Amino acid sequence: MGLPIFFLLVGCGSDQSSGQLSSTMVINETNQAKQVSRTNGSEVNLDLADSSIETAKVHNSDLETKPAVSLGSDSSPDFLSLEQPLDSLPEEESVDDILKQLNSIKLEDGSGINLGDPDKVANLLREGNNLINSGNIDGALEKYKDALKYADGDGDPDVRFNMGIAYKAKGESDKAIAEYRKALELAPEYSEAHNNLGNLLKDQKNFDEAIYHFEASIKIFPENPSTHNNLGTVHAMKGEVSKAAIQFAKAVRIQPSYIDARQNLGVAYMQQGRLGAAERELSHVVKMATGGMAFEQQRLREAKKRLTVVSTLQEKQATEIEIVSAEKASRIAEGKYKRAMSFLQRIRSKLGESVKP
Repeated sequence: MGLPIFFLLVGCGSDQSSGQLSSTMVINETNQAKQVSRTNGSEVNLDLADSSIETAKVHNSDLETKPAVSLGSDSSPDFLSLEQPLDSLPEEESVDDILKQLNSIKLEDGSGINLGDPDKVANLLREGNNLINSGNIDGALEKYKDALKYADGDGDPDVRFNMGIAYKAKGESDKAIAEYRKALELAPEYSEAHNNLGNLLKDQKNFDEAIYHFEASIKIFPENPSTHNNLGTVHAMKGEVSKAAIQFAKAVRIQPSYIDARQNLGVAYMQQGRLGAAERELSHVVKMATGGMAFEQQRLREAKKRLTVVSTLQEKQATEIEIVSAEKASRIAEGKYKRAMSFLQRIRSKLGESVKP
């Protein structure tokens, strides 16, 4: 009888996604909130996703450029005469004045589309990201909604993407899915939106559509290890172990230190009866998890020691945040170690070998 298979279901950058997000983004489902410029790759920073990318983010940089709008003017202003008195020169217009004038112009089709205010969009996104990082999800959503008021045309895909992250953080998956779909309507090649949408569809067991979006994300950004890992988990959940193993192997090839993908690959090999290959992968996982535990435990000790000597309230708060982060990372590394060691012991037992504790 084959050994049962258990896969880590990790999501991307954001949920990282997973990779680094560039520009003024904060992070990994990727789930990482982003500013106007976006990249493809793995979930950075704001880690609101299940474990990877999510990851984050990041990433791969293909900045979206928006077409300039031609005003269609046939006339040009007269040049100023050199003899014209200085006090008769027109006053310089502010940027806000110019934007108001541009927005009042009707385009050829008479639609009167708002040309938007990209600076306000960027500022509101930044404010929203700061709020979501501090745990104020509702406050962040209000900032993102305000940003939509200043977006040009039909909206801004990055605003919609961030709103998807926020709704997922609130546990409102259907609203998050709707926002990712809107982002993709505006930017069909938004790889992180495909990835994050795929993770949510996977969680709802809508496997075929999840696979479609993961494959779309990979087509746009093929070197994102988190998306390959995410696609592998869906194939595993469908019982397609061979297809899953291929995707896990691709993730490991791209990022050899990707501990989740290595563990998933080891378990897939175990399910296929390839015990030697499974033993090799899971041995790497145990080694990496051991190193991760040691690193985070040392970080925790140093932070606790630093807390006893800080002199300002700001330093105290920053150190307390570092302690909480190190404690969480230590628990995660310990969990990965225990799972990998459990699988490894089963494999070596089947191979007739013993495992030292």
